[in-house]
Amino acid sequence: MASSVFWILAVALTLTAEALMPLDYRCGVKPKSRANCGPPGISPSECVEKGCCFDDSDPDSIWCYNPWKFENTICNPAEPKARVNCGFPGISAEDCDHKGCCFNDTIPNVVWCYQPIIQAVERDCSAVVPDKRVNCGPPGVTPDQCVKNGCCFNSDVGGVPWCFKPEIKKELLQCAVLPKTRVNCGFPSITMDQCYQKGCCYDSSQSDTIWCFYPDIEEVTIIE
Repeated sequence: MASSVFWILAVALTLTAEALMPLDYRCGVKPKSRANCGPPGISPSECVEKGCCFDDSDPDSIWCYNPWKFENTICNPAEPKARVNCGFPGISAEDCDHKGCCFNDTIPNVVWCYQPIIQAVERDCSAVVPDKRVNCGPPGVTPDQCVKNGCCFNSDVGGVPWCFKPEIKKELLQCAVLPKTRVNCGFPSITMDQCYQKGCCYDSSQSDTIWCFYPDIEEVTIIE
């Protein structure tokens, strides 16, 4: 079965200073949007060793799934009042940057340490129909060699390339999700750090809504 292949290296992100997005942040994919990354019964350790994400908190979703690759952050939302909190009262610019968040204290009465918009890249193999495959390797290339080159490998269909180029999509991910539309990503009493480690968004400014939730895909552009 074809599966999505993602380039999984975390990259340095430019905010007000250089900061590194927490590595697990790439795993914050909504259960309904996950692409399978392992066979049935795969263990958490086997899944992670493949460079994939593992989350079995939703029994009806894919547990071993493909992550996002983050390329860049955008720290200048058009509407400051739409900022989603990413820190705590009195957090310093240095601590905010270290969390992979944005810091700007030039505007009063708004959040100063806030969630960035994330530019991510998805390499999707399952979106490529067999007769549209573009060859991505020499004759006799092995599955491991193919995947290491950033390509897809699937030998289920004859007469078409088995090692082929994925569909590449650029996506903007953001945490400015309306409270009523948030999809829960945590458990009761989950902390901000635990939520971020799961790759999700955290906003505790309202007591009667979900605090730890999945980011939304705001925009998708197919570039290949």
